[in-house]
Amino acid sequence: MGNGALLSWVVHPVFDNWKRSAVLIAFLIMLIAVVYFASQSVYLTLLSLFFLAGALYKYFVPFHYQVDNKKVTIQSFLYCFEQDWTNFRSFYIDQNGILLSPFAQPSRLENFRGVYVRFGNNKGAVIDFVKQQIPLSVEFTDTI
Repeated sequence: MGNGALLSWVVHPVFDNWKRSAVLIAFLIMLIAVVYFASQSVYLTLLSLFFLAGALYKYFVPFHYQVDNKKVTIQSFLYCFEQDWTNFRSFYIDQNGILLSPFAQPSRLENFRGVYVRFGNNKGAVIDFVKQQIPLSVEFTDTI
């Protein structure tokens, strides 16, 4: 990819696996019903729903990814993140995405300081693009 190359895609996990999403939604409805019948409080039920939505929003909200030769941009509902490629030293590939790490060697802080980019339907293109941007890194792959 030449100078100014751009790759853009959208990932919406709730639509990626319909069976898993249907089971999750049925479980959440059942859980909210149990909370309501156990507490008999609409306020406690709404508070529980609020916390569940906060914990699971990344599954239900689409994320827009955009990468170019200078930066990575991730946008979603009430969320926008931009980071220059110069801040990343290594990366880890798993089944669903790639973790861009600011550390050259493995560190326990990577999950907190790194950026996770989901592949969507662009696994090969995303991996190739990241390898071009972080050429001096050691590629760590998750074999599990």
